[in-house]
Amino acid sequence: MSDLPEKNTLNEENESTVFSDPTQYKEAPKKQKRNRLPVIIAAVLAVAVLAGGTVAVIKLIPEKEESTSSSAFETIKVLELKTDDLKSVTVTNENGTFKLYSVTETAESSDSSASEATQEVNWYLDGYEKDVINTTLVKNIVSGAAAVDAVREITAKSAAECGLENPAVKADIVTNDGAELSVLIGGESPDGTGVYIKLSTDDKIYIAEDSVKEVFDFDALSLAKTEAVPGITVTDAMKTSYTDDNGALTSFDSITVTGTNFPEKVVITPNTDENLSQYAAYMTVSPTKRIADNVDGIFDLFKSGVSVSGAYSFDTSAAELKKLGLDNPDLTATIKIGDFSLSYSFKLQSDGNYAVWYDGAKLINKIAASNLSFINYKTSNFYASWVCLQSINELSNFTVKTPDKTYSFDIVYDDSEDAEETYVITYNGKKLTASDFQSFYQECISLSCTDFTVEKLSSEPQMTFVFTYSDASRNPTSVEFKKAAETKYQYSIDGIDMGKINSSALNKILKQVEKLTS
Repeated sequence: MSDLPEKNTLNEENESTVFSDPTQYKEAPKKQKRNRLPVIIAAVLAVAVLAGGTVAVIKLIPEKEESTSSSAFETIKVLELKTDDLKSVTVTNENGTFKLYSVTETAESSDSSASEATQEVNWYLDGYEKDVINTTLVKNIVSGAAAVDAVREITAKSAAECGLENPAVKADIVTNDGAELSVLIGGESPDGTGVYIKLSTDDKIYIAEDSVKEVFDFDALSLAKTEAVPGITVTDAMKTSYTDDNGALTSFDSITVTGTNFPEKVVITPNTDENLSQYAAYMTVSPTKRIADNVDGIFDLFKSGVSVSGAYSFDTSAAELKKLGLDNPDLTATIKIGDFSLSYSFKLQSDGNYAVWYDGAKLINKIAASNLSFINYKTSNFYASWVCLQSINELSNFTVKTPDKTYSFDIVYDDSEDAEETYVITYNGKKLTASDFQSFYQECISLSCTDFTVEKLSSEPQMTFVFTYSDASRNPTSVEFKKAAETKYQYSIDGIDMGKINSSALNKILKQVEKLTS
């Protein structure tokens, strides 16, 4: 249709046209009529030339396929199937070829009153045991294959130009009724707005968002069932002595820690000293008997398990364990509860995570170092830094010995309602102010080990603490301090060398005892 009006009704007195000058005055001078046909023909030719030029310009501008404005895109349903209607999806990507297949299984009902079992379709990875595959992750991939959306259709490029003759990713779909088709994913669009896709059953080519391709970016290990490494399942035999009223594990017979980080095995047990156990729940009995520290983290591993971040291998053979270094682990923790025992072994991998193996595991799991609070422990990390932890309430006497003098304090503790004083402290028969002695005693039991290394020292002790207990059945405890360096004293408990303390702390105690007894 022509853009010219069908009938020209120009007012020659007041109007102007592209073919005449505008009227300059209210009354235009009369002109001699002339033949209008040549003028009309010229006008038509001019319009035709203009129109032809416009067409030529349009043809010189290429079709713009790669618009950068996504707001103008409309979703195109390229494929719209239901996952339950699919039998299998075989994905080929840079990591290999993976067949995902469906199985209709009986679902466990959480409603005990339900009379009929329900059926559900679960998805697995061909070639792997079902119980090591995360069916949810597999189904997500299948869902991505079943429903494919695009943002626009491409008409000016061939399949070869879009990388679709040899696609980077292909998903071959087989439906329950035997129909077959493939989703092909080619290269990226030049403007980076997405990837080229098409169906094997259709010649149409589309651009889809990158997420369409990303759903097919996986390997077998990424589909592993990466549930937490489990803790101990409490048995009836454990409930008598090892659990609380709620059935939660609270104790054990022993935890043994070995590995390349431990030249000597560390054995941790509950503290059986009923007097000391209220202050320290655990003891190390190997390589040195002492109050234990930092036990809760490794005990929690057995009580609650630990979350994992992936898997290193479906293969749990001895050869694969050796390949990951688990034949010589950095740390192995073994718990013993009655006749039950369980071990976890950990080995640092090149990616900074730890491979873990435990009895009966069907996967070699991956655990982030941040989830293993104890993983870098050495033997000394399990040693408490306390030098003395005896409560004043337990004592009948506390003695401090130096090469020159002995300071002996008798202690009477009485917390009965009719007692005039809770503490009566005497030194050489002289009653001391109880609060002064308590302040001094607090300094003594606040001594802290700063270095757990020990050496053979032949010198005599420069100071000795002797704790004599009110319970006559308990033997006194002797703590000796020998000069090890200019700024260090090495201490021993009942003849067993334990570690070193700063000399300034011991010098402070000497000044205080002299002041207290002056």
